[in-house]
Amino acid sequence: MSCTTGRRISRWSSLLFVVSALLFSTPAHAGLASPRTLPSVIEARLIGQNFNVTIGKQFRFVVSIPNKTTLAELRTTQNAVLRVDVHAAVTSREAVRDVVNGNITPSIIETHDLPFASLGSNDAGDVIALLGSNAGGSSVRLRKSGVYPVSLSIRVGDNESSRLLTFVNFITVQTSKNTLSVSLAAEVNPPLSETAVGEISLADTTRTTLNNVVSSLNGDSGVMSLRISPETLNSLAISSNPQDAELLGQLQIVLAKHQVLASTFVPFDPSSAEKAKLGSEFDKQLSRGIEVLNTRNGDAGINPRTWFSTRPINTDGISLLARSGFTNVVFSPQAAQSLGALDSYTKQYRANYAGDSSTKVSIAVADPQYAASLSGSSTNPVQTSMAIAAEIIAQQGELVVGQRQPLDHHVIISTLDGSLPNPVLLNSLLVALSNAPQITLRPLGSIQRATEASTPLTMPSGAPLDLRARRPQLQSVVDEIASTQTMLTVDAPQRMWWEDALLLIQSDSLNSDRFDLYLKGFRTQLRTFRASVSVPQSLTFTLSGKSSDLRLQLRNSASMPLSVLVTLSSAKLTFPEKPQVVTVAANSAVDVIVPVIARANGTFPLEVVLYTPDGSAQVGKRIRLSARVSALAGLGQLVTGVALLLLASWWVAHWRKQHRAKAVENHPAVR
Repeated sequence: MSCTTGRRISRWSSLLFVVSALLFSTPAHAGLASPRTLPSVIEARLIGQNFNVTIGKQFRFVVSIPNKTTLAELRTTQNAVLRVDVHAAVTSREAVRDVVNGNITPSIIETHDLPFASLGSNDAGDVIALLGSNAGGSSVRLRKSGVYPVSLSIRVGDNESSRLLTFVNFITVQTSKNTLSVSLAAEVNPPLSETAVGEISLADTTRTTLNNVVSSLNGDSGVMSLRISPETLNSLAISSNPQDAELLGQLQIVLAKHQVLASTFVPFDPSSAEKAKLGSEFDKQLSRGIEVLNTRNGDAGINPRTWFSTRPINTDGISLLARSGFTNVVFSPQAAQSLGALDSYTKQYRANYAGDSSTKVSIAVADPQYAASLSGSSTNPVQTSMAIAAEIIAQQGELVVGQRQPLDHHVIISTLDGSLPNPVLLNSLLVALSNAPQITLRPLGSIQRATEASTPLTMPSGAPLDLRARRPQLQSVVDEIASTQTMLTVDAPQRMWWEDALLLIQSDSLNSDRFDLYLKGFRTQLRTFRASVSVPQSLTFTLSGKSSDLRLQLRNSASMPLSVLVTLSSAKLTFPEKPQVVTVAANSAVDVIVPVIARANGTFPLEVVLYTPDGSAQVGKRIRLSARVSALAGLGQLVTGVALLLLASWWVAHWRKQHRAKAVENHPAVR
């Protein structure tokens, strides 16, 4: 081979080497570079995790990145990682709150960088990060039980684009079995579903609230205590909207897994009721409420001994509740403000109230700190639920220190006003607490009853709402219902409808204007119903004898038989028999025969008035008819005949006299 040929081969070899180096090196450098389109701040949310982790199980975190373009770029960026920092365990409630509020940052004991390219995903495309526990490799190597703060941060190279804080409850065989009793409670009390004119009209907000109940309590989470409006459940059952029937079915399935608390049919404050001497009305409200709950809530058990109050209750109200059989009263934090600050929110108190001192009522208040967390912003509900769960576990740890006997503390959790929390937050919290071995989720019915040894608590005085001014109007409606019911058969469904409508009017959620509106609307309903029985107008009756029968037709436009009391009056007629009660079949008419005695001839008005069978309420309008009487026809003919005879006699006598006078005048002798 010549030198020239050798140099050519050498040049081609060098060129080939350079090209190869460029081809194989360029992609590697491109992969390490950060895409210029990635933002410096990346929005991310924690949407799921397993709070309780035991040895040998995985830590699982589900992170949502709403911007799918950003997520796709993170997955193709080699130096993009989800960093998991495990911090030193916290051992007190205050420490958990300090970490959440950013007051302290516990030291990092472990760090794990998980490349986005290797992270899994769910059906929605959310990122799933998995870490083993004490299994070697990149697993978390914790050794002691405790509540550990965990930071999740999105990092691209040395830049941190997002950070999330959560907690895990790491459990070993050394975990204490001295559990803390915890109850979650909420009230679901939408606006009244029945309108002032008696129609069922569930607001869209009501359906949204009820759907939130379904989504919150569905699944196999722990038990919760719920006070739900019986009037709302009843309206769902009788609504003509098929969606409402479906929603009721879903609620019944969910409620069967939890505890339903006794409630009045509509909101009816016991303090106001006792002050206005409406105790019997409260008992009817409560009885009807429990009846509806037992009928409409599926297989859920009713707790008739615990009253969950979202409004203040004074000594009068406690007295009424005690007489109604309640042994426990639980307040939401806002409702308990009149009680002042308590020395502990994990024990039950004994109410001092005006009433039978032998009947003891326990008082418990939902923890206001948990309530504040539960009532806050819901932008990151899973993070909030994990923080609350971590605080409860830390509180259990504090209480159990030095305790050799089982804990007799009971923590109650609700929102500040007692309403239903964010459904995602509530569901996540229930799942976390139900699986925590340090916690026993219990219904409110498990609260210990007050004893003489319980700490006494003086109840405040005063009534939040004065209902005394409504008593006369309510009594008049009661009387009107009782009278109208006498028109019905014993098994008529209207009896229950009207009783429910009366309970509806008693609701203390109605202000004065709405109370008047509902009162007027209900009375209109009663009047319209009574007017179903009517008498045809513009009729004229002809009575041909002194004693005769008047045939009167009654019509019933209702879909049920109705009874009325028929009364008639007239200046020229008497009615020898007493007014009679007549029953008219549904959608039909009947003729009523009324004996009549005529007192004069002629045509004159006859008034027909229908009443309820007890005679208390008028049915429809007064009807004025015409009666044509010729009861004295024979005597008239005699008088006429005599008159004609006298006239004829006078005419004959007059003719004869005139004829005689004319004859005399024409006599020849006179000429």
